[in-house]
Amino acid sequence: MRVNNGTAFIFILLFMTGCVERYYPGSDEIYTGTIVINATLTSIPEIQTFQISRSDGLVYPEFKPESSCMVEVEDEDGDRLSFEESSPGYYSADVPAGFMTYGEEYMLRVVTSDGNIYQSEYSHLNPPTVIDSIYCELETYPTTDPETSIDGIRFYIDFQIDVEASEYIRWELMETYEFHNPDYEGYIYSYDRVLRPIPDDLSDRQCWISGHVNEIYTLDVASLTKTSYTHMPLHFVSNETQRLSYGYSLLVRQHAMDGPAFRYWDELKKNSQAQSGLYDRLPSLTPSNITNVDDPVERILGFFSVSGIMEKRIFVMDVEGLKKYDVMFCYPYPELPRFRFLMTADLPVYASRANNLFTGGQVFGQTEQECLDCRVRKNSAADPPDFWPTD
Repeated sequence: MRVNNGTAFIFILLFMTGCVERYYPGSDEIYTGTIVINATLTSIPEIQTFQISRSDGLVYPEFKPESSCMVEVEDEDGDRLSFEESSPGYYSADVPAGFMTYGEEYMLRVVTSDGNIYQSEYSHLNPPTVIDSIYCELETYPTTDPETSIDGIRFYIDFQIDVEASEYIRWELMETYEFHNPDYEGYIYSYDRVLRPIPDDLSDRQCWISGHVNEIYTLDVASLTKTSYTHMPLHFVSNETQRLSYGYSLLVRQHAMDGPAFRYWDELKKNSQAQSGLYDRLPSLTPSNITNVDDPVERILGFFSVSGIMEKRIFVMDVEGLKKYDVMFCYPYPELPRFRFLMTADLPVYASRANNLFTGGQVFGQTEQECLDCRVRKNSAADPPDFWPTD
């Protein structure tokens, strides 16, 4: 089964980068205060963002933004593009058409508020190859329980190959899906100490959630003799969540990289297979292509690279033969809190009323804010994105 491609949509590039060989620290040198610079610049003229922070742990790191930096990218002719801090630790620039030129090289320079100067090696901008098509197929996978299987769809891509122009390829995926909260009656107990129906401006049951897909896909096409590649498997989406219930869109970005960037991402792919989420952790415990100009032995996390981009979007809805997600969620807790004993710091508290599917009676209890207002969910928006189908 193939699904028609949607229109392309340019999305701000925020993701993690790193380097080549694995590094396993033998001390606490990297646990706290290590600078982390995540920066990939693409050929698409759009607003692009780099991330600069300090690490505070390896297992469950928190984002510690490094603010007030001077950030710029310089090409081999000396032309520079400055990035301004758009939010703590995030530095953005509207990359103009013409600044990125295939065949040229670019380097990153960061000056922190304490005067340290960090500079990357030069990265070569390779031209991308063409994405011919994206499509999906219905697939079923067994589980450890012989009576249970997992249904879903897997996306596939067909693309052109040009070994001389783009030997190293990586695919970055961004998903967007329509999300619906259950239609339970909602209530709020706020600072006036009165339980009231939740007002409309604090309640939204339909949202659109976007985010990076954690999997990394890389390919070295040097050994391939053909001029095109068909049926390359990418992301699998199961029906165990609401993702495929109301509409799902996948943006595929095909990166043409130089050798150092490819080797890092290929190594990061191996490392991330044992991790819960690529975009929730430090980029990699590997050497960086970024150094402190005055202290070359300083340990740095992160990687700077440039890549030529080709992108294509697909929209999927009502997949034939696929059972939709129908698991009950956001059901209210069976008991309400003792409102009068709540401290001000605990307010507001949310509650909802729902029908009990087993007894037919009603349950009235505490719930989470995100169960009444899906806009507070991570990466959620109240309005559909511009590329979302209107029919």
